[in-house]
Amino acid sequence: MKRVGHLFEKMIAFDNLLSASRRAMQGSGRTDPVCRFFFRLEPELLKLQKELAQGSYRPGAYRFFTVHDPKERTIAVAPFRDRVVHHAVVGVLIPVYERVFIHDSYATRPEKGTHRAILRARSFVRRWPWYLKADVKKYFDSVDHEILMDILKRKLKDGRVLDLLERIVDNTPTPGKGLPIGNLTSQFLANVYLDPLDHEIKDRRRIRGYIRYMDDLIVFGDSKTELLSQKMFIEQYLEEKLDLRLKPGGTYVNRSKHGLSFLGVRIFERIIRVRPENLRRSLRRMHRRIREWRCGRLDEDSMVQSVESIVGHLRYFCPKINVV
Repeated sequence: MKRVGHLFEKMIAFDNLLSASRRAMQGSGRTDPVCRFFFRLEPELLKLQKELAQGSYRPGAYRFFTVHDPKERTIAVAPFRDRVVHHAVVGVLIPVYERVFIHDSYATRPEKGTHRAILRARSFVRRWPWYLKADVKKYFDSVDHEILMDILKRKLKDGRVLDLLERIVDNTPTPGKGLPIGNLTSQFLANVYLDPLDHEIKDRRRIRGYIRYMDDLIVFGDSKTELLSQKMFIEQYLEEKLDLRLKPGGTYVNRSKHGLSFLGVRIFERIIRVRPENLRRSLRRMHRRIREWRCGRLDEDSMVQSVESIVGHLRYFCPKINVV
């Protein structure tokens, strides 16, 4: 794998930081910290640029809160200036890793996403009679920092970029372990962490029917015996190379004609339907966003964007659904 350098200058360029601040604001709304940052935008960006250039930048403390959608998750919210850095870093790294990622990895990538992953899975359901569905146990909490940095060093040779990434990665409650859920860098790096497994499956084992969406893995095949063998290989590779374990309750082999549950839908050869529990959860989420807007806790643009996203996803697979 050819290593890439001279990326740090692009990351800390003023234009890149300015663009990153605007992208960070889109996902944050007009909160007080965001408004204060943009009120002094130029001096804030120049200060951030200077800290990054001198190597004195240090990530701030996260703010944590818990959601139950559908299961309990702890979400970490970084200070806004750190979110600007996250966008500046990931924006430069995406083109580098787009040349590395396999075609059938669909999470947090341009021109990919859930819809394309679901349609690809349906094409595989039609082609192969069996599938192996696997899920990594406590994935974000289990990412090993040392292993992650070793994986990054295989592609990146810019020492300042690696130092910055290490500071971001190490800013976790548990030393040496975990990526905080809710950060752009966490999503991107979690995708990078499983990329070696993708290439082992696709390039070395020559498995044609394989899809990954973050830590959800699906392998398609002609027989149950074949897929049980693939399961043993994946378990061994994850444990020995990445210090990860498969979730026992989320890993199984089944016939394609019985349907595949994937990304909130149920996939059959001729039809795709939103699972009832996911439909109810999506509707509750939509009405919660509307209530937050009416109470003044969410600005109108963010509310509209959130609702349109939810409705668009539901209508993509349930065109006759009534969301009013």
